[in-house]
Amino acid sequence: MKKHILLFLFLLSVLFAAYSCEKSEDTDNSSAFKNHNSELIQEWIGLHLQVIKNTSGVTHVAFSRPFAYTGVALYEALVQGDHQYKSIAGSLNGAIQLPQPPQGKPLYWPASANAAMAEMMRFFYPAKPENLQRIDSLEQAWFAKYNDEANPATDLDEAVQFGKQVAQAVIEWSKQDGANAANIPYTPLGEGYWEPTSSAPANVPGWANNRTILAGSILNTIPVAPTPFSKDPGTPFYNMAKEVYDISQSLTEEQKAIAKFWDDAPNGQYVSVFGHWFSILNQVLDKKDPGLMKAADAYLRLGITMHDATISCWQTKYKYHQIRPVTYIRKHMGYGDWNALISTPPHPEYSAAHGTISGSAGYAMESVFGQNYGFTDHTYDVLGMSPRTFNGFDAAAREAAVSRVYGGIHYRSSTETGNAQGKKVGENVKGLLITQKK
Repeated sequence: MKKHILLFLFLLSVLFAAYSCEKSEDTDNSSAFKNHNSELIQEWIGLHLQVIKNTSGVTHVAFSRPFAYTGVALYEALVQGDHQYKSIAGSLNGAIQLPQPPQGKPLYWPASANAAMAEMMRFFYPAKPENLQRIDSLEQAWFAKYNDEANPATDLDEAVQFGKQVAQAVIEWSKQDGANAANIPYTPLGEGYWEPTSSAPANVPGWANNRTILAGSILNTIPVAPTPFSKDPGTPFYNMAKEVYDISQSLTEEQKAIAKFWDDAPNGQYVSVFGHWFSILNQVLDKKDPGLMKAADAYLRLGITMHDATISCWQTKYKYHQIRPVTYIRKHMGYGDWNALISTPPHPEYSAAHGTISGSAGYAMESVFGQNYGFTDHTYDVLGMSPRTFNGFDAAAREAAVSRVYGGIHYRSSTETGNAQGKKVGENVKGLLITQKK
């Protein structure tokens, strides 16, 4: 009897030791990964914003692509190192062949992420040597840091190679999205429809044909037709144009500040609506560091949601071809010398791009950090602009939308419709983009 008891206790101790070892390995892996904060991602976002300011000759919607595709590469370069997350390769739209991590030593995953982001940035911003120098410098700085702190049991060089391979796979996939064919000819439809407001041609009408990052992300997001055109005073169309004109004649200092803050090209320091929202993400990461993997998930969601919302918006613009306020007010209201507070972009009115893209961005940020997340946006402190404080991401998105009314470049209905449209894209993306294991 005593031998049986001793044997039972021995077997129990063996099972307990095996279980403890397994849990220890899982915990060590997860814990080691979580020990890395989001500083790597913050610095790469900061560099991305600098590079955008130093990049000319690029249509503003094109900045949706580097953020979105870099987010995919960043996420996939890390995800195999975290047991709680899974690859999104099966959710991506179109054929993509992502590499598998090499067998042998565990990879030092942050080094993989660093290499992937550097490779993506070099692909998207190859034109200026100073941009490439900044990219190389930041990559080398983080590699040196990881070289000093990496555990000898992990493989740093293999991690770098894997990150580059992930980036190259994403780059090859990105080349098939149709963006290169977006600058197609455009013929104005005549009176009552959009017509160029400057010497610039219609802004990339073919962007509407681009492939979305996620299949189904813009399903049922195209809004109903806008208010029918009319030149007659008292009609709904005339009245919504008159509202833009009336507001322009009595702008408050607060309204001017809002319009200029969300113009996203103050004093020539152009960061785009995409850069502005990634600046907001960077500030949130700095304030509430969620760790490297969750930060990568947030980057991924924000980039994909804004990218796909832009395509939905462009499909709407070049479906309805609505006339801009500046054209209507000058030609049909008799104010030939009237001008908007900010510059009117060269594409149709409805739906509003900032309204749509910011609506999607606010939804994406809420999906990660929750509703009613109060924050202060310091994006333009460096230019002497006062920061803006919000009680949530949706509040910021709605202010971004109405800023275009104050700026004189959109009717209110276009901004409100765009905001709802962007949220719908955000809802679709949230349902399609499953990153965490059950």
